[in-house]
Amino acid sequence: MAGGDEGRGTAIGRLFRPRSVAVVGASDDPERIGGRPVALLRRHGYPGEIYPVNPKYRTVQGLPCVPDIESLPPDVDLYVIALPARLAVDAVARAGAHGAKAAVVFGGGFAETGDAGRALQEALGAAAAAHNIALVGPNTVGLASFAHRGFPTFTTALAGLGDIEPGRIALVSQSGGFAFNLFAESYAAGARFAHVVGSGNEAGLRFPDYLEHLADDPLVDSVIGYLEGSSDGAALAAAFERLRVAGKPAFVLKTGASRRGQRAVATHTAQLSGDDQAWDALFGRYGVTRLHSIDEVVDVARALSLGTPRAGVAITTNSGGTAVYLADAAERFGVPLAELGDATRDRLVEALPDFAHVTNPIDLTAQVVNDRGLLPKALRILDDDPGIGLLLVFLGAMPDLSDRFIDALRGLASDLATPLVLSWAGVPERVRQAAAAAGLTVCADPARVLRGLGTARNALTGLADAPGLSTSAMALRTNTQQRGDPASAVPEPADAVPEPVGNGAFAGHPLPDGRLGLDEWQSMRLLEGHGLRLPARELVTSEDEAVAAAEKLGYPVVAKVLDPFLPHRAKAGAVATGLDGEEALRAAFRRFAEVHRAREVLVAEQVPIKAELITGVLADPVFGTRAVIGSGGVLANEIADARTVIPPYTPDYLAKELTRLRLSGALTAELPLPELADEVSRVANALAAVIERSGGRLRAVECNPLAVSDGAVTVLDALAVLTEEDTP
Repeated sequence: MAGGDEGRGTAIGRLFRPRSVAVVGASDDPERIGGRPVALLRRHGYPGEIYPVNPKYRTVQGLPCVPDIESLPPDVDLYVIALPARLAVDAVARAGAHGAKAAVVFGGGFAETGDAGRALQEALGAAAAAHNIALVGPNTVGLASFAHRGFPTFTTALAGLGDIEPGRIALVSQSGGFAFNLFAESYAAGARFAHVVGSGNEAGLRFPDYLEHLADDPLVDSVIGYLEGSSDGAALAAAFERLRVAGKPAFVLKTGASRRGQRAVATHTAQLSGDDQAWDALFGRYGVTRLHSIDEVVDVARALSLGTPRAGVAITTNSGGTAVYLADAAERFGVPLAELGDATRDRLVEALPDFAHVTNPIDLTAQVVNDRGLLPKALRILDDDPGIGLLLVFLGAMPDLSDRFIDALRGLASDLATPLVLSWAGVPERVRQAAAAAGLTVCADPARVLRGLGTARNALTGLADAPGLSTSAMALRTNTQQRGDPASAVPEPADAVPEPVGNGAFAGHPLPDGRLGLDEWQSMRLLEGHGLRLPARELVTSEDEAVAAAEKLGYPVVAKVLDPFLPHRAKAGAVATGLDGEEALRAAFRRFAEVHRAREVLVAEQVPIKAELITGVLADPVFGTRAVIGSGGVLANEIADARTVIPPYTPDYLAKELTRLRLSGALTAELPLPELADEVSRVANALAAVIERSGGRLRAVECNPLAVSDGAVTVLDALAVLTEEDTP
């Protein structure tokens, strides 16, 4: 029986909660890669059946061992494949034919090694897909589900750990080894996890697939991810949106930041938006918090495990200076300190020495050395205050008294209703390790506790404030994904007749960096038929033609040098505006010929300008396209007031981004925000459509400036840049 009776969406659940596990390539040595999953499953109380598979053994670590996959029962859920690459492909195909629902492939030697390995990986993915197998890897250390006591992994990070207490955080990493490094560091700091996954080379399940599953997992409240990259930004966006809608904050340590990935080409768009800014746009849109270090991951994981209380924090110290340090840190990281109730203050005044301070942070003074009951008494009083959501205890030095304090806090912490975290500075690391071994949540620098709490609290708030996807945008994304179109695709305007790019229809002109660009006349023709407001314009080659064009268009007019190709004409003095008669127009034309040796001039109707915007769209390997919106005209050079955004370019999303511009007030003074966002959305989608329909020949299209005036947005200028493949 094949595994096709369950879809992959159902089968992924068997990775985290398999009813039975087969380890193919199992070893009797619990320290070898094939032996570790068997040892971990047995040591940590996996409740299902374990089936070692290896023709070399009759038993493996005390369990009966079968020689091949076909000798297994047909209803084994999860296959752990600890075999070399070529053998792993065959094993997955045989497991699928035998009824496998899920598989984890440890081995390397796949796409990370070159073309031959890439072919093997494609064969592995095809074998899994043919049987609807939820496949993890290859090139991974696997995963661990502490919630379900499942350990299809060979990680050494669990060595030496006894009973592993589960929590409600899921950790997903594209690097399996790094996943368990993050787990180990965070677990030692007091964080607790439901699941840890190393996705590896992602021949089957990809990073977004895990997020989609975790959004529906009732045992998971939040997700931490390690992400190096993706070729499917739309899938990532959909997964983050699922988490956002489910109310589950996501935190991502994103590496592989580009060095902006652009040369300083003639468009401002490429200068203002680097590849990494598109990732920031993704995270901002879906309420994902970006992390930048292992320490930040640890601090956030600890905070999430403490419950990220919405009520205030109460801090006790044995040092007045530390109280000031912590008050500053709490304010810096946005963590509210609890206002102590009157009853709490009265009880503290009675319990503490006369010279103690009973404002939060509470300085218990060095008297805690003489009075062993002072700290426990104060913490019990604070525990009774309903306005306190977390107790942060700071102890400085006193290594010779560490056993006494650890014993007192260990017994107290389990009795308190309020979570307690201990910061202990000025002592050897062994003291903090002893406190952690006693079951306390411990760190050295108390500001790290507050940083984690602030980050977690802000993430919860950010879920509600994130633009996410409107209902219409979600429907558009779903429809375009079903058709296999880019996520940013928009319906073809009824009157659109897109101009072809190439085949002699357009001629590229050299840009300063050696690429080719289309001049304004050609670039504006690309935008025709997309429902955009474009000024009427004529291409002329003589003074008389210029005058005839102006009389047709009506004065005043604008004249611009077209050939030779100048990407920043206004700065070069190659644009003349407000030409209100024949004499002024002829003078401008002669000046263009003398100064710039102009052969072609564009004459266009004069459009009033109250405020100027720039909107540009770039081809992007992850998101299909990415866009820049910001202050336009000369301001695009001077103040870099711009936002990078990702598709779909919906009005509600762009409205929020427009409000973040410094120019926002000037823009909305001319056009109300909803109407402005509609107009900018129309422009961005038109530019994206032009790029998507160019057959890969266009790298960027920019409109600068967009004139905002008289209740409308008008495209005054456009520049399209060809891809490198089309350069000489």
